[in-house]
Amino acid sequence: MDLLIILTYVAFAWAIFKIFRIPVNQWTLATASLGGIFIVAGLILLMNYNHPYTFTAQKAVISIPITPQVTGVVSEVTDKNNQLIKKGEVLFKLDPGRYQARVDRLKADLVTATHNIDVLKAQLSEAQANTTRVSAERDRLFKDYQRYIKGSQAKVNPFSESDIDNARQNYLAQDAMVKGSIAEQTQIQSQLDSMSNGEQSQIASLRAQLAEATYNLDQTIVRAPSNGYITQVLIRPGTYAAALPLRPVMVFIPEQKRQIVAQFRQNSLLRLKPGDEAEVVFNALPGQVFSGKLTGILPVVPGGSYQAQGALQSLTVIPGTDGVLGTIELEPNADVDALPDGIYAQVAVYSDHFSHVSVMRKVLLRMTSWMHYLYLDH
Repeated sequence: MDLLIILTYVAFAWAIFKIFRIPVNQWTLATASLGGIFIVAGLILLMNYNHPYTFTAQKAVISIPITPQVTGVVSEVTDKNNQLIKKGEVLFKLDPGRYQARVDRLKADLVTATHNIDVLKAQLSEAQANTTRVSAERDRLFKDYQRYIKGSQAKVNPFSESDIDNARQNYLAQDAMVKGSIAEQTQIQSQLDSMSNGEQSQIASLRAQLAEATYNLDQTIVRAPSNGYITQVLIRPGTYAAALPLRPVMVFIPEQKRQIVAQFRQNSLLRLKPGDEAEVVFNALPGQVFSGKLTGILPVVPGGSYQAQGALQSLTVIPGTDGVLGTIELEPNADVDALPDGIYAQVAVYSDHFSHVSVMRKVLLRMTSWMHYLYLDH
């Protein structure tokens, strides 16, 4: 950029010397050189300060690593690699055998548990009837026992001690049967009264397990989370895919607004405001300039982020991580959409200060874009 301005001034000065036939001597050359130094330096400082520029920019998108929620052997993989697919389309399938078997077993267990509830209700009715029967028999034996007691208190006792003791033992045995029947009835009633969300607890537990098993079965078919395309497909039928977050099997790129992430010098923050106009040029599209707006400045500098670890943190800054990141949203353009994501670009942002100087930046940016026709590899 600076070299282009200097060359432009040299060409302009040479034209002035030729047009006005200014003699070339040490005084005129010194005047032109000093004037050029002050003029060019002043213009460069005004332009760089008020209209920031960076050659470190990329067309960026958010990617989604695709990892299966369950573990299994891959049985099918889509052939739409790097092609636009719709939300819900199948990306790949896992062998559902063991997950289907668990669903079937839990369905059978649920039917059995439901049948057992009906059995318990029948047993409760039987226990209640049995309690009524043994209670009536106990009451009859109690009356007999009371009759034996009263007879033993008469002047002439018609009953022997053995008869009275047998009557007492019969009554106590029948009373124990009543208590046992009541305990059995209470136990059955307790099982029936064990409720969860208005449903018997065992059935509720089986329904929850069945819902989880059905969910896992559904996860054997992995679908596209939105419209987009998949890339870097690393599986084939027969691959063992694990449900591990650090082992994605493919990368999904959802449809989204195409934006540019640019890294500026830190002192450019003085003139970087969301809403400022911006222009972007791409190496892959020489001679074209694309308009957009600065949508925001990231609130963190990459080189200043730290993670907990065993060693003490230092303030050593890795080169290239000390700039501030800004996002530029471009106006809709088919050429830009056709570019691969991650491609490099150059960005200029125009502030409201010294707007007349922005013409220089625009000219220089367009000259940079035309230079992309040249292959200047070292």
